[in-house]
Amino acid sequence: MPHQQAKGHCSTCSIRPITIFATLDATEVEQIQAFQPAIIQYAPDEIIYHQGMEARYAFTLRQGFVKIVNTLADGRSHIVQLLRDGDFFGFGGLSGVDYKHSAIALNTVEVCRLPLSDLLKLKQTHPKIETEMTKRWLERLHRAESMLVELGAKKAAERLASFLLRWCAGNAPDTWVALPLNRGEIGELLGVTIETVSRFLADWKRQGFIGEARGNIQMLDAAGLRRAVGIDE
Repeated sequence: MPHQQAKGHCSTCSIRPITIFATLDATEVEQIQAFQPAIIQYAPDEIIYHQGMEARYAFTLRQGFVKIVNTLADGRSHIVQLLRDGDFFGFGGLSGVDYKHSAIALNTVEVCRLPLSDLLKLKQTHPKIETEMTKRWLERLHRAESMLVELGAKKAAERLASFLLRWCAGNAPDTWVALPLNRGEIGELLGVTIETVSRFLADWKRQGFIGEARGNIQMLDAAGLRRAVGIDE
């Protein structure tokens, strides 16, 4: 069961620099003192919201990993996105619609739960918040467009390598980075079989491009991996 830990506030939030409230100055943060979203913890595999539910909240991911899943009319489901710290999700409900996908915790997850009715008021009185929300909406569209291009134009090896390179980007070489998806889920996200994922990961480990152990990935030779699959620098 979801567990409410506390009420949060932007003035004391450790992740505010990567949230939609990042650009507010001290005076503006003080002006939204009454806005105190609930901090909720979810256990692994718990559903944060269901596809088709009335959209009442948006969420900021404080800690952990969340997968976004779309379910078809025939019951088949597909992972469409993987979220991590600082990601803002569920905000499609601002347009007055139901959730178009489900959000599921991959490990122990902590979120800020933001009432959409309050967010609507805040973005009207604080243009910086609306700007940040718009920026995240555009980033989401860009990710979706990039994924469509990859699924339609790239071969399986390119898709998998591109995903790993993006996931490890921003970390120092040789750093172990948590990757909470199993091989079947990676294949589901990228539109390839589990056998294909396993084969390429084994090949790339043997060639010294990556390391992999216990839900973690290590990018050892990004340039070599790019060359091996034909990705431009």
